Amino acid sequence: MKDERRKHKRFPVIRDLAEPVELFVQDEHPREVPAVLTNLSVGGMSLVVFAHVTGDTRLKIILNVPGLEGVELNGHVTWEERKGDTTNVGVKFNHVSHDFTKRINLMAEDFQNCELKLSFGLKDVCFRDCTYWPLCGKAVRMK
Repeated sequence: MKDERRKHKRFPVIRDLAEPVELFVQDEHPREVPAVLTNLSVGGMSLVVFAHVTGDTRLKIILNVPGLEGVELNGHVTWEERKGDTTNVGVKFNHVSHDFTKRINLMAEDFQNCELKLSFGLKDVCFRDCTYWPLCGKAVRMK
């Protein structure tokens, strides 16, 4: 089993490839840059940014994720990996509200419970009240 050293549980955000975010770089030349969200946790997120972004850059992020529409976050780049004209980045949030923490933790818990059930070969794992349901792209997802 993979050694997981992350402080917070995370979950993928890959429905319809990736969910968009509004990303504002807060450096000497503040600007909005296109980006897509690939995973999310209470502590941070991973993004593919369609620009070059370097370590420790301050960011303002507005989420457009089902169940988290319009949530505004501030953070900074903790790691970056350039790939051509894009940069994969890890972002650490500066502060998150209690409500955001609760919603993200519930989504991460529901996602991981589903993954566990599927790993045991269970077929009937989906339920309508799942907080991860709006993002789910699994074949077992309820219609």
